[in-house]
Amino acid sequence: MNIVFSTTRQWNPGDEFILMGCINLLQQYLGEFNPIIYNRNPQTRRARKYDIIKAIDKAAGKDLVEKFLDNSVKERPPMDYADMVVFAGSPEWRGRRMVKLYSSILEYDLPTIFLGLGTSGKFSFNDEHFTKEEQEVFKRASLITTRDTDTHDGLQPLETHQLPCPALLSSKSGRLVDKVKRIGLMYGTNDAVASNNVSSDTYQYMMNIYKKLLDDYGDEYEIEFVSHYIDELSHFRKDFGDQTVRYSYDAKDYLDIYNRYDLVIGYRVHGIGISASMGIPGIMLAHDRRAATVKGFLADMIAIDDPYEQVKETIDASIGNIVSRSRALAEHKEATQERYLTLLDRHLRIG
Repeated sequence: MNIVFSTTRQWNPGDEFILMGCINLLQQYLGEFNPIIYNRNPQTRRARKYDIIKAIDKAAGKDLVEKFLDNSVKERPPMDYADMVVFAGSPEWRGRRMVKLYSSILEYDLPTIFLGLGTSGKFSFNDEHFTKEEQEVFKRASLITTRDTDTHDGLQPLETHQLPCPALLSSKSGRLVDKVKRIGLMYGTNDAVASNNVSSDTYQYMMNIYKKLLDDYGDEYEIEFVSHYIDELSHFRKDFGDQTVRYSYDAKDYLDIYNRYDLVIGYRVHGIGISASMGIPGIMLAHDRRAATVKGFLADMIAIDDPYEQVKETIDASIGNIVSRSRALAEHKEATQERYLTLLDRHLRIG
């Protein structure tokens, strides 16, 4: 089978963590298949309302100006090779960047499933928020799962199922954390590009908290930082030049990076998720409404305005209960996978 996954590549590693979980799940259910991506990376697939370059190409009937060379689903060639489409989570699962995918699903009547849809705001399933093509694809979908209440409610009256984000399934293996020896802190900055940055208030809060954590816990535990996006590396040297930061261009390397730690703390929802998949408990610095996703990873949450004393209490409690929390994650992951497999068996019809 040729399965097309809607995701991003070389943009936000979190999207690729979700993709890894979706692929693991479908391999468990279907066996071997060819994974193909519909790359929503904004550099690859632009979403301008008025795009002069695309207008010229469309009028000419061929690519005169813009050459789509990415190794993913292209704009002009037909998707006649596809056997199935999977929307692999992420808040961007409709809109201008998605037109080609929705139209191809309808043109070739492709079986479609939506796994772990999330959102950054409230919406309704109507003409105001969805095109006619998008609505038709959703109505035909074999299965729709959501990872938060806003998305579940917004898609009514469609049949949806609220489950933890598939990033919980991103690792094929896990371990029981029996003691905290090493802690991973997720680093971010307000100066990275949009969608990979944080607000100035969040950045200042993290800097304040992290510096205190280094003072209070640095002698007892080995503490390292994790960065997901290249823009953060230069700023990290200015903020914590004497500390270690782990980074990779390849999202799959984060399985090894996060597996170094026994507890992770930070603002990246899916950094918490990929860690949880390996049995490593997390504490989320909740800086926007998407943070609710980490409830599906059994993570603690700290609000950006929480005082340091409260943060420290949360960390101390996590360290003190690390074995039971890690064991609970393993059980939760197994139960979540079974729920997904049951839904696939009940709803997915191929061929």
